[in-house]
Amino acid sequence: MIIVSQNKKKIINFDNVNTLYAIKTGEIMSFDNSYNSSDDCSDILGKYKTEERAKEVLQKIVSEYKKYATVQNVEGDIRGIYNIPKVYEMPKE
Repeated sequence: MIIVSQNKKKIINFDNVNTLYAIKTGEIMSFDNSYNSSDDCSDILGKYKTEERAKEVLQKIVSEYKKYATVQNVEGDIRGIYNIPKVYEMPKE
């Protein structure tokens, strides 16, 4: 699954993400599998008015990923294969 950033300038491959954080400033940050804190290489996927709203969006990402992962892991079952949520677009607010 891929995630499109709120500003539509970044596409994140969820397979390469190590961590997603909802931080106090209301931002959702992603850190890839090669993240090194000394490099400070992270991406802001979206910014919301509150940390609580950022957590809600984070839970929506989890929900969509569960749908994607469930369909992908059903061996031999192609029902609904065209309805797999392959893209999650960060909401504006």
